[in-house]
Amino acid sequence: MKIIKSLGIVLCLLLSFTAVAATVPDHAHVVVTGSGEVEATPDIARLQLQINDTRDSAATAKKQVDGRVEAVLNAARQQGIASADIRASQIRVFPDYEWRDGKRILKGQRVERQVDITLRDLSRYGALVDQLVKAGVDELGQVHFDIARRDRLTEEAMQKAIADATRQATALAEGFGSRLGSIYRISSSGDTPVFRPERAMMMDAKVASTPVMLGSETIRAQVNAVFLLK
Repeated sequence: MKIIKSLGIVLCLLLSFTAVAATVPDHAHVVVTGSGEVEATPDIARLQLQINDTRDSAATAKKQVDGRVEAVLNAARQQGIASADIRASQIRVFPDYEWRDGKRILKGQRVERQVDITLRDLSRYGALVDQLVKAGVDELGQVHFDIARRDRLTEEAMQKAIADATRQATALAEGFGSRLGSIYRISSSGDTPVFRPERAMMMDAKVASTPVMLGSETIRAQVNAVFLLK
């Protein structure tokens, strides 16, 4: 058993070595990892609004929800938000129960609808929230702050990573009395969008007066490169 186990370990090591060797050339080469980053401040907000009501009948609850959804849409339009940045989901209807003394009691029929709004001018955030409160929004789920130019900034970070990798490879080659040749292999990893949600909060008049304090975000890119040497 020990011999079989040892052979298995040797085989795994050989396979790992083969996998690594397959990624580099037989010719003299240099392997480097370059990195680049760009600082940016979030400039758009994505709001998820939950509008719901529970009544004796689904028709009555739907009527209430429809009215408040229309008020929300009007509030968004008043703040100059384009129709393309407003999305209202399908209506959900289901029985609403509560527990009393260990028994499940039907409260009524619940109707829910979600409205997603993309705000591209953060200076209007306070005014928009104020209008949403007046429109009767029950709850502001998560507010995701993002960067509208993320793709372009990720490309900029990638170009910095490429320049960094080239600089390192050149310095290494010259340091050992060689010259940098052509590129043999490249792999990269760019920025993965990570939303930074604020905490979920109930809509009330105090929310509107709360200033939006956003720090800068670092967008990173990395390049792994294998250069041949002359």
